[in-house]
Parts: sequence; structure tokens; C-alpha cells
Amino acid sequence: MILAITCTVVFGQRNNRTSAFNELRNGRLDRAKDYIDKTVQHEQTIADARSWFYRGNIYLSIHMSENPEYKALDDKALDVALESYIKAQEYDKNKEYYTDILTNLFVISEQYYNLGVSSYNTNDYKAAMNAFKQSLDVTIEMGSLDTMAMYNVGLTAEIAGENAEAKKYYSDLLEMKFKNPEIYGSMGRIYMAEGDTATALTYIKQGREIYPDEFNLLISEINVYLLTGDVEKAVENLELAVQKDNTNPTIFFAVGVAYDQLKSKHPEAADEYFSKSENAYLRAIELDSEYFDPIYNLGALYVNAAAVLIEEANKLPLSEETKYNMLIDKANHNLSASLPHLEKALELQPNDFNTMVSLKEIYTRLNKMEKLQEINQKIKVHQEGE
Repeated sequence: MILAITCTVVFGQRNNRTSAFNELRNGRLDRAKDYIDKTVQHEQTIADARSWFYRGNIYLSIHMSENPEYKALDDKALDVALESYIKAQEYDKNKEYYTDILTNLFVISEQYYNLGVSSYNTNDYKAAMNAFKQSLDVTIEMGSLDTMAMYNVGLTAEIAGENAEAKKYYSDLLEMKFKNPEIYGSMGRIYMAEGDTATALTYIKQGREIYPDEFNLLISEINVYLLTGDVEKAVENLELAVQKDNTNPTIFFAVGVAYDQLKSKHPEAADEYFSKSENAYLRAIELDSEYFDPIYNLGALYVNAAAVLIEEANKLPLSEETKYNMLIDKANHNLSASLPHLEKALELQPNDFNTMVSLKEIYTRLNKMEKLQEINQKIKVHQEGE
């Protein structure tokens, strides 16, 4: 009698498994799910490869269903499908379902990858990272390695600020000789963000040795030099960057900034560096007439030059009136030259307080009373708004 009861239970669970298969075949995923869940939970069929294989098929179908009612049966259906196929492999001693499981694991890997792309496109970078990681793990489970998924894990981890994860996957790719110059730039950016400029420069230089014509790596190296104050090396690379791309206003802006810094470091060549900085800013503005940074910086370049002249004039003795007037005239010329650029900068960014203050000082110096009243009113409104 005990034997009869046991056989009845076993057959009952197998009947549930068969019912689950039939319901799946007929597209009734809710009923298929109910039957298969009972089957894999029962002690008599919990170690049955076919049950787990069917469960994987059912949950994969739920995930991929376009019917919202079926889709809502389990929001983790893809995870459950993966778990089920791994269990099926574990119990499938004769590899009866080996080929079918591998085929479906490939589908699951693609589905995780697509979820990663979707999350990336909605700027949910951490979710994208986890989805790409799942896709990668599935390919490893299949005995292969998707290096593109691995790169995407690193990329989304970097954007999400998960630096440890990004470095891990990027490092693995570099050890595998994965051909992508962006990895070296990414490693450089991560280490720069962490304050380790030496390691950042090491990675970027390695990348430039392998990819000497890679423009982005050249720019990354320039950024490190600028950050560390090695302006001379930054200028060398900037001139090289200009040769590679003479239509990029950002590069010319950076050239202007670098030469402006060199002007301060080497006062004996101040006029030469002033001219080079001025020309670079003018070229950047020529390429993009709405580019605030070079417009403002060019105005500031003239203002700073005027300040040097005024300071020099004020140090002269009273007997040097002629030279004093000459220096003041030259300073006022520079202030006048700065006005159209600073006024344009304020037009582009009406709430920029530094531009307002600079204009106020110039209008005062040049005795432009009407303009001075206007800028004073703007400053007052700005301060009240704060």
C-alpha cells in the first residue's frame, strides 16, 4: 500500500510536469507556471532534469511574452529561467538536454545584453552594468567569453562611478590584449579622478604607444599635463592636436589657456605667449561664435594685460609723465579691446557674475557712465536674486 501511494505521488508530479509542457505548448503561460512550480518544489521531482528544463522554457517564455498579463507573472522571469537551466544541467547526467539548454542560454545572454542597452539608453548606468555583467556570466557558463559584454560592464561601471568594478574589467581586457584604445583613456580618467595622476599618465602613454594616431588619447594626455601643471608638455601635445584637427574649437581654446599660463611662468616671453594665446582664442571663436569660454578668456586676456600696464604706470615717479600717459593709453586700448568679448560673454551667460564685475571695472575706467549704470543694475538684480 505504501508503494502504491509513493507511485501515485510520483506519477502525480510527472502529470504536473506533462501538464506544464502542454500548457506551454498551447501558450497558456499562467497555467504552465502553476504546474511547473509545483513539480520542482516536490521532493519526488526536485532532482529531475526534465522538470527544470521545462521550467526554464516556461520562465523564458514569460520574460519574452508580449502579453502584459503573462509578462507580469514574474518580473524576475529571466533570472528564474537562467537558474532553471543551470539546475537542469546539473541533473542532466546523460546530457539529454545539453544542446537545447546551450541554445536557450545564448538567448538569455542576448536578453540580458538587450536589457543593458535599454538601461544605458535611459541613463540607468548601474542597472546597465548589472545587466551586461549577467550577460557576460551566462556566456562564461556556456564555456565562452563575450569581450564586448565585458567592455560594456567596464564602461557602464565607469559612468556609474563604480571605479573598482570598471578597473577590474578594463584590466582583464587589457591582459587579454583586447583591441580598443578607449580603455587606456578610461583607465586614465578613473585614476585622474582618484588623484593618481602618475598611474593615469602611465596608462595613457601605454595607449599612445600602441595607438599613436588615436586623437582621444592625445587629448587625455594633454589633460593630465594641464592638471599637473606641466604646461610645456601640454603645449607640445596641443600643437600636435591642432595639426590632427584644425576645426575643433575646444582644442584651440585649450591652446589659448596653455599659452596664457606660459605667459605667467615666463615673463621674459610674455609678449610672444600673449600673441599666441590671443590667436588661439580668436581661432576658437571663429570656429564657434557662441563658445563662451574662449570669448570670456579673450576678454580677460586683454583686461589682465591692461592691469599689468596700469600697475607699471603707477610705479613710475612723477617725472615720468610721458611714459605714464603712454602706458595708460595702452592699457585703455586693451580695456576697449576686451569690451566686445566680455559683452558677448554676458549675452551668452547673462547671470555670470565674474563677467558683470569685469565689465563694471572697465566701464568705470573708461568713463562709460550709461553702461556703468546698466551693469550696476544687473549686478543689483543678480545679488538680490541670490
